[in-house]
Amino acid sequence: MTVTAPERLSFSVIVASRNRPEWLRRCIRALTQLDHPMFEIVVVADAQSVALSGHARIRFIEFNEANLSAARNLGIRHSGGEICAFIDDDAVPEPMWLRHLEDAFRKTGASAVVGYVRGRNGISFQSRFSSIDVEGETHEEDAPECQPTLPKVEEGRATKLVGTNFAVRRDVLGKVHGFDECFRYFLEDSDLSMRLAQAGEGIAVAPLAEVHHGFAASPRRSRQRAPRDLFDIGRSTAIFLRKHLGTADALLWDRLERREHLRLSRHLVLGTVEPRDVSRRLSELRAGWEDGLDCSLQTHAWRPTTAQFERFPSEAPGHEVFSSYLLSKRRKLTSQANRIASKGGRVSVFSFSLTPFRHHVRYVGEGVWLQTGGLYGRSVRSQGAFKWCRFAERLNAEMARVAKPRGISETTSGKWWDQTRSTAQDCESEDAR
Repeated sequence: MTVTAPERLSFSVIVASRNRPEWLRRCIRALTQLDHPMFEIVVVADAQSVALSGHARIRFIEFNEANLSAARNLGIRHSGGEICAFIDDDAVPEPMWLRHLEDAFRKTGASAVVGYVRGRNGISFQSRFSSIDVEGETHEEDAPECQPTLPKVEEGRATKLVGTNFAVRRDVLGKVHGFDECFRYFLEDSDLSMRLAQAGEGIAVAPLAEVHHGFAASPRRSRQRAPRDLFDIGRSTAIFLRKHLGTADALLWDRLERREHLRLSRHLVLGTVEPRDVSRRLSELRAGWEDGLDCSLQTHAWRPTTAQFERFPSEAPGHEVFSSYLLSKRRKLTSQANRIASKGGRVSVFSFSLTPFRHHVRYVGEGVWLQTGGLYGRSVRSQGAFKWCRFAERLNAEMARVAKPRGISETTSGKWWDQTRSTAQDCESEDAR
């Protein structure tokens, strides 16, 4: 039985952005293509980004302070959905993101849900299921493959929320007073994870709720993820340890300093930082640590929601697919795909060459999911470097790999390029197949 829109959970998708208007526009474009009947989009950003990224059906709140937690709390107060979902401005969600988050909330009864994050190549996972402990250390856990689960972790740990892909029930956010604004950047999601666990609130894992993270440059890191300023990492680490461990002693400082020195050394080898930068970055780390030891841990006053839910008029379910193994066809396919995307449609292009090149997935143009690589090359790491196969076989395998996160329900094969309109099924129908 099809679930009607009023029975759906309502989502407020909250994006906090600062001085990255081009990335924000890309994120917004992907959010407007989400396949869900009950969601709104709330953007909290600096004045320039708000001016450049305006959209009549999206709620924009100007915020010019460099404090991610405060920006997210402001977004919560200016949204009205039952669930608050969070994504970074340099990330894009797969079209079925909210449907799979909702599926996890309904099946597990959890108070919060964290999804999986794919890295720069659009295929390898940047994060899946991990836990966080009172010392701020992350532990990789056995990750479920498809079905949402409410996992158990060791005592003293919490299932870790990943800042670019998680959602929390609004009433629960009120119960724990939202994000702690002492965490201006770094560990703000880990702190929320710990407080939810301490309050007895369950955190579920939704493997099919996928987001692609781009790692855009910022004042704190380069495009290559090289540190540009370690002050806030030192500060937030000291605050987290004081808050959850009860101390931030010299041994813990030594561990942090060794970890960051090792990271800087790796970037030295890669050539993404210069030798003269190492001592400067470590000095910033120490200054932030000292500031974190001195600052007050007083919880900010929580203010309730002040806004009504404003449903975004999403497109009907469906997904167009184009495919080819001739590079000469790629421009034609992407041009057609861009025309569909510019009108609000969802579309994927699978453009393979007759080579063993590795595959990449990118979100490009007007909102097109483009997968490129060799017909005989590997996409996921578990595959061999070369595998002989027919085009239709490879196309069907790659489409099946992304079908549920993207909403592709039919395959295309037999032509150099083709177009198929497929109707995305409700979560219940997918599970029944």
